[in-house]
Amino acid sequence: MTYFVVQVRSGAEIEVKEMLNTVLNRAGDSMVNAIYAMETFTEIIRDENTAVDLSELNSDDISEHLYVKRIQAGLNNLRIACDKLKEYKDANSLALLETYKGSIRELSKDLREVRMNTKKISSVISGYILVELNVDFYYFPDNLWHLVKSVPNVTGIPSKYNVPQEEVDAFFQQVDITPEVEMQFEELLSSEEVVEARNEMLYEANKVVGTVEEKVLLEQIDIIATKVVDSVNEMKNDIDSSNPIIRNVERCKAFIHRKRQIIVMPMDLFLTLYNDIKVQNLIPAQSSFAFLNRFRSILYRDDKMVSLE
Repeated sequence: MTYFVVQVRSGAEIEVKEMLNTVLNRAGDSMVNAIYAMETFTEIIRDENTAVDLSELNSDDISEHLYVKRIQAGLNNLRIACDKLKEYKDANSLALLETYKGSIRELSKDLREVRMNTKKISSVISGYILVELNVDFYYFPDNLWHLVKSVPNVTGIPSKYNVPQEEVDAFFQQVDITPEVEMQFEELLSSEEVVEARNEMLYEANKVVGTVEEKVLLEQIDIIATKVVDSVNEMKNDIDSSNPIIRNVERCKAFIHRKRQIIVMPMDLFLTLYNDIKVQNLIPAQSSFAFLNRFRSILYRDDKMVSLE
């Protein structure tokens, strides 16, 4: 067996892989044993979408991913067309512009709905795919390259020579396609907004002292004051470099996107955090305050770090 690297447009690795498989099958090719795009996925947990699917990628997942890509391509083309039409002021152009805008609204709605129940799939080798041949070739065969370059988004080959076997073995040992889980929490409020909301909730809580409603209001105060991104990043910086959990913690990403606090973590860490919940089916909506309590309990359980490896 020999391996060759094919360069593709960044972000199109999976589409190229699927299309190349189709092209090779139609051509009756027998030299290619496998094509690798090294797919992985991120499962997104939103407060309004509590269904969780952490099963391995399958053909349906890939089909849904490609469908999302087609919608995105259609939206991009329509937006480009709209920008061009804005240069014209005649009645026909203005009417067509409104038609395109309506199509953009419909496709955007479809895209949001599809994304709600679709894994976010990507390749860990951005801009490349790996082609495995079942015969030994020192050079990339011309007849095979003719088929490969006919596939859209293929941009070339970094080298016409095969990849040495020891480099291939090292690559497969080192590459990490561990799935991730992205948890989206409450919007981050400004200091003034936190103070205002806190005062309002305290006022309401004082009216219902000793009731369940008071407990709920006090919990909400804890939530709005929680800065989960800052807290996670601080814990990442504080962890001892010799601790076996460090690799999992360092892979956590904490950031703010469109005011929403977001934490991305390896799947094994997520499963450890929520091992008391049947996460393959349903997970309750989690506040940032509740998440941090779980995160701290895992990191500092019995005052010792716990290995998640």
